[in-house]
Amino acid sequence: MIKVTINPGKKKLTIPAGTLVLDVLKKAGMMIVTPCGGKGNCGKCKMIISPQHSKPNANEKKWLSEKEIKKGFRLACQTYLNQTSTITIPSYIQMHEEDSIIKGKIKSHLLNNDFKPVQQIKKIYIQLDPPTLQDQHSDWSRIKSKLEAQLKDCHRSWNIPVEILHKIPRLLRDNHFKITITLFEDAIIAVEAGDTREELYGIAFDIGTTTIAGYLLHLSTFKEIAIQASDNPQSIYGDDVISRIDFAQKDSKGGQKLQQELITTLNQMIFSLSQKAGIDYQQIYLTVLAGNTSMHHFLWSLPTENLAVSPYVPVITDSMTGESGDLPHFCLTPHARVYTAPNVSAYVGGDIIADMIDISIWRKAGNILMVDLGTNGEIILTAGGKIWACSAAAGPAFEGARISSGMRAAFGAVDKVKITKGRLDYHVIGQSKAFGICGSGIVDLIAELLNLQIIQPNGRLVKKEECPDGIAKTIKERIIQGEKYNQFLVVSSEESVSGEPIYLTQKDIREIQLAKSAVAAGIRILLENAEIEIENIEEILLAGAFGNVLDIANVLTIGIIPYTSPERIRSIGNAAGQGAEKLLLSQEMRDMADRLSKKVQYIELSSHLDFQRIFADSLFFRHFI
Repeated sequence: MIKVTINPGKKKLTIPAGTLVLDVLKKAGMMIVTPCGGKGNCGKCKMIISPQHSKPNANEKKWLSEKEIKKGFRLACQTYLNQTSTITIPSYIQMHEEDSIIKGKIKSHLLNNDFKPVQQIKKIYIQLDPPTLQDQHSDWSRIKSKLEAQLKDCHRSWNIPVEILHKIPRLLRDNHFKITITLFEDAIIAVEAGDTREELYGIAFDIGTTTIAGYLLHLSTFKEIAIQASDNPQSIYGDDVISRIDFAQKDSKGGQKLQQELITTLNQMIFSLSQKAGIDYQQIYLTVLAGNTSMHHFLWSLPTENLAVSPYVPVITDSMTGESGDLPHFCLTPHARVYTAPNVSAYVGGDIIADMIDISIWRKAGNILMVDLGTNGEIILTAGGKIWACSAAAGPAFEGARISSGMRAAFGAVDKVKITKGRLDYHVIGQSKAFGICGSGIVDLIAELLNLQIIQPNGRLVKKEECPDGIAKTIKERIIQGEKYNQFLVVSSEESVSGEPIYLTQKDIREIQLAKSAVAAGIRILLENAEIEIENIEEILLAGAFGNVLDIANVLTIGIIPYTSPERIRSIGNAAGQGAEKLLLSQEMRDMADRLSKKVQYIELSSHLDFQRIFADSLFFRHFI
């Protein structure tokens, strides 16, 4: 056994010699960014290990500069500890639960005027007469009679769990026979002392691959009373669902670990939201969860191996309603209801159904295109009363993964870039110095360089001497010619937190080309199926946190969406979150979700005959402003 100290915080552990640094951090409960899931393919888990243990391996040499190696930097996923050590985690790779950008990803929602919530979970306050020798009816029969009298319904088949029956005798006698019954349809899901009718809450979660958003609502007034977002803790096993599915297969308890990571974070969010609102979390009686199909399967610990291999078959696509007790260690009262939105396919999940619920897609008469941009690109097209869907395997490039200086949209990320009159200006989230560049910043930068023709339509970053006339010297000087490819200086070493310059490389541009062309190809294939052109679309909606922060002009410039009038495009923010709230507040919407999931015609792009041709054609940047 060896002793390890982790900074910041001077956290101390005793671990077996030969433990991987990444596993040490997991044991310590410290989350860091590991986009590749610990395979050594991204170089994002740099940290200082002292004293030096061994020489860096080939993977580490690929990602660490000589300067970093001399300082003691190693990759957490490649280094094993064999002696007493100190691990120092740079602030720019830590995952912060309360990042300012995370807070900004969700906003308070106002219910649409055309949406009518209905209170489904009800609380009934009853006061019973104490039993006597002349009245020896059972406690439950007395409660049932009172309920039927108040509800004016004598024909219900009541369902009451045995463990609630256990509580009733003491509860009645300790509280002068005054109790409140909580009902979900004909089921008793809680019995409480006194009159608690005003304490009736539900919670909706949008479980994204990167971020989880939570909304706490009062089920009588239908008002939001607290909102919060958190990093998805499964990110330590990889930024994309394929990496996590791979982990679930290779680790004998991988599926259980992924489930528990998720449930632990949901619990923490429930505690935090309840504290903010000043309520008892045990009075949350309904939870709605909307997420992609992989998140859905991870939550219920369903097998995921068939999601990742052809023909990509989920275990179930139907909506599911269970009890809190069905999820191990879930913190709500055991018989609180847990609903998960239906899925469409392996890669179009309940979050997209929630998107459609939010925009009331069934009420829209025209042709509507909705693109949910995130770790994947899910695309919905409605035309002629039909709904088509596909999922574009854009990969995590838009989230900053597989980008040389890429990162999530968190503290220290360059999220906006503008080049005007020979000057490059950028905005950094929450910091004076930059850690890296996130997806929206990359899209901005590529669009700016396309407009200047420093990036050519085929994606090539030109040399200084190839720049068009009129390009300022200050911009030309940012083009650095390397041995293998050119790169463009975004942030100098003096302006970066790590002391290393931040570049956009030729390889980074290729990654964005692959991501954007996958989405663009998906859109073109859906349009072909509907036999319409982009000009026939009345409204184009960008959904998701990433889609909400993109500059629409730059989206068109780099070709994520086939070129059209910018006036047709609008961002709708976290529609999945608001859709989840509507599912929480209406059985009618839950029924509609089931109908939509069956109505959608899913198109598998990987088997489409023209996909490769359309994908290759979409690689080009064509449109300049």
